[in-house]
Amino acid sequence: MALPSRRRLIAIALICGIFGLFSAAVCAVNFPRHPAVGQDWMVFYTAARAYLDGNLSLLYDADRLTAHMEAAFADWLAEPLGFHPWVYPPPFLLLLIPFGLLSFGVSYPLFTLATFGCLLAAIWQLSGAGHRPWLHTFSLLLAPATAFAIGTGQNTFLTAALLIGGFGLLGTQPVLAGVLLGSLIYKPQFCLLVPVALVAARQWRPLISAAVTGSLLALASIAVLGIEPWRLWFEWISGTAADYQKWLTMHRLLGESIYTNLIVLGASHGVANAGQALVALVAMGCVWWCYRRPTPRDLRLVVLLSATVLAAPHILNYDAVLLVVAATLLVIRALDDGFRRGELIVPILVWMIQLFNPPSFYRFTVVTPVLTALLIVCAMRRMGTETAMPWAGFGRNLARAVGHAR
Repeated sequence: MALPSRRRLIAIALICGIFGLFSAAVCAVNFPRHPAVGQDWMVFYTAARAYLDGNLSLLYDADRLTAHMEAAFADWLAEPLGFHPWVYPPPFLLLLIPFGLLSFGVSYPLFTLATFGCLLAAIWQLSGAGHRPWLHTFSLLLAPATAFAIGTGQNTFLTAALLIGGFGLLGTQPVLAGVLLGSLIYKPQFCLLVPVALVAARQWRPLISAAVTGSLLALASIAVLGIEPWRLWFEWISGTAADYQKWLTMHRLLGESIYTNLIVLGASHGVANAGQALVALVAMGCVWWCYRRPTPRDLRLVVLLSATVLAAPHILNYDAVLLVVAATLLVIRALDDGFRRGELIVPILVWMIQLFNPPSFYRFTVVTPVLTALLIVCAMRRMGTETAMPWAGFGRNLARAVGHAR
């Protein structure tokens, strides 16, 4: 006999609570050593200060930028910072400039708390009243991915807030939804499936609003920063920049994208890129199918967030905050409607495994994309057989056609 939802909820809370506290302890011990808490915020803060000090060229000389940060944060670093280039498109710098007016010690927690608050607001707006928002909050606070996002000073909370908030507002405030989604221009690898979902759902107003917002942010960055930062950024993403190969070795290969997992398993650069492209296409197809027909909003979002992570050509463990939200959405849906056989283990493993990523550290974490794909499968199964398996309807229609022909 299946356990009542209340008992399942208590069991999940105990498992995740104990693991989350263990993860927090591990991070608290190890973060100050590798090489410092807030190492990514150092890059963001230095970028803001470079603009305010009239030294914008510093951002586009990665070795000089790294040396500058190691000198500026010498008292903060436990060991040399290592190669840390600026790789963001210019609109992100517009957001960071006001934080450069503050001290590093104030700007870091302020940015983290503000963006985490934005993420909670987006989730609470999506979840509605009752126990659901609190479950999301509990899940986020204890998740290993959250600890990595806080410890590095990354912008993951903001990215998740814009993506979740944008899709949460599609039905009620489509223009504002598009503004939020268009603001994701600063993190282009997480924008790949946004237009796919909007076109599939025939959400034209949010699509236009997102395009206009992204264009305006790009124009604003040109007005403030000039055109040269855009030229240098396009040179970077094309792979022709002088420091690109160094970044590829020291950063992308320390991530957990499909590309990185295939490299860890011994694939060549070409095969890994082809594998990444193939998975991105499959992820695109899943999102298209789910958003093309009326399906539950929470399950759609599980598919979108999971597919976004699979399709992204470069991700790190702090980006898995998106998966934390997706896994929690699936668990809440199962608590309400009942768990299917073996279903609970998938979101829990997705939630936990980030403590051990990337695969270059612990090879067994190459299963992470498989678990992410299973999260999509679980969500699509709950949408119904017709939705989850598009070939089923095709098969029945074909059988009918053959029968009529006879």
